[in-house]
Amino acid sequence: MKLLSGLWLVLLMAVATGVKSQHMTDKVAIGFQIGPSLWVNDMNDRRVGAGLLAFARFGIDDHFSVGILGGIEALRAGQFPLDPPDLNVDFLSVTPVILAGKVWIHLSPGKIFSPYLYTGFGVGFYKRKDGIGKGYPSEAYSSSSTLYIPLGAGFESFITKNTAISFELGYCVLSANTDTYESGKSDGMSTAKVGLSFFWGTNEDDDDDNDGVSNRQEAELGLDRTNPDTDMDGIADGDELKTYRTDPRLADSDGDGLNDGDEVWRFRTDPVRPDTDRDNVSDGEEVSQYNTDPLKADTDKDGLTDGEEIKTYRTDPLKPDTDDDGLPDPNELYGYKSNPLLSDSDGGGIPDGIEVKRGTSPVLAADDVPRQVKPEPLPPAVGEVLPVGEIKFRANSSDVSEISELALMRLLDLMTKDLDVAIEVRGYTDDRGSRAKNIRLSYQRAYAVKRWLEGRGIRPERIEAKGFGPENPLVPNTNEQNREMNRRIEIIRSK
Repeated sequence: MKLLSGLWLVLLMAVATGVKSQHMTDKVAIGFQIGPSLWVNDMNDRRVGAGLLAFARFGIDDHFSVGILGGIEALRAGQFPLDPPDLNVDFLSVTPVILAGKVWIHLSPGKIFSPYLYTGFGVGFYKRKDGIGKGYPSEAYSSSSTLYIPLGAGFESFITKNTAISFELGYCVLSANTDTYESGKSDGMSTAKVGLSFFWGTNEDDDDDNDGVSNRQEAELGLDRTNPDTDMDGIADGDELKTYRTDPRLADSDGDGLNDGDEVWRFRTDPVRPDTDRDNVSDGEEVSQYNTDPLKADTDKDGLTDGEEIKTYRTDPLKPDTDDDGLPDPNELYGYKSNPLLSDSDGGGIPDGIEVKRGTSPVLAADDVPRQVKPEPLPPAVGEVLPVGEIKFRANSSDVSEISELALMRLLDLMTKDLDVAIEVRGYTDDRGSRAKNIRLSYQRAYAVKRWLEGRGIRPERIEAKGFGPENPLVPNTNEQNREMNRRIEIIRSK
């Protein structure tokens, strides 16, 4: 029973792993079978025995195999009461040594379950014994022979390319007098057998590498019949042909620079279309060169396809606003006619986004500094505050507010026209928060003004940044309006 259970477990594993059955033509196999037998005779107490058979067979074609088998069957039977009375013994056993020819009829070759019918003809040689081991009816007449005609059905399933497990149920017709009593009915035995077979040879209809493509198809297509993935792209040849319609001979069927396995399993792109999202950039270029999404035609969702950005406008397909001027790329191209690669398209010193917000043209330099913002004449005295206007920042930040652009442009214009002027940028806060934090923030804001001027060509040595925190308030910090007045930047002429 343990052996039967073990073989059943192997059979279930074969089904779970999906190993395909093979074809029989020109295959040679040897194997064995083991299992219980029940002697059917004229006695009234039939008992289970066991048998072990070995066989060799040859596949004539996919549906017929022929072979020979040999082995032993341990048959036992008893009776109580003695009936018929002429059979005057309460227990008999025979162990015929069998030699027979056998024919297998394969009903469904090439399937996971391959059912078959079988029959045969042969003889069995045995010695009949009673319950105490003596020859029956006597030692002289205990040895005999019997016809052996097996009939039955079963199925087999391959667990490896060349190994199959089988299970069959059958009945064997024996001579009528194996129990010494002739009732006019032939004796026999019922059998159940599991077996293991080992095959040699190959067949063009087989699938030697278990990739879902027959050996014949692999030869016709120029595939490797010993390798389930001929082009080593991570997809079995059968899946390439039947599921994905890719070329199992080429790792990169569509020539886009990505192998088929990566397209199917990793990037989810179409392995037979070089440009899955139809944005005029190949999947391989999107993944390996531009880091764009090969499944989305417009990766940064700015209204321009990745192909337009890369090949036509040279903008960044990962940034909606390539030049960081506050205007999306398509707005610059189609709306304002400005250059999406330059934050100041007209070179007038004002970013395109600021120009659009204040109502000037981002492609006309003449309107970047309106007449009303021209700086007034600078008082000659060193140490006085320069009247350029308010410079404001975002709350608790050193980021210059957009409304400060005009004041900064006045200061830039003044220092550009008079190269002898040097300034001290003083930052102040209100009295809320810690003194150390306020001094640090006031310095960062003063330094932001210095950095803005340096970025537009003013030499660093002409600008000194200082932070005074809550010192020198213009008015008492008694309400929000006063505190806002005390949060300020003062530009002092130092030279």
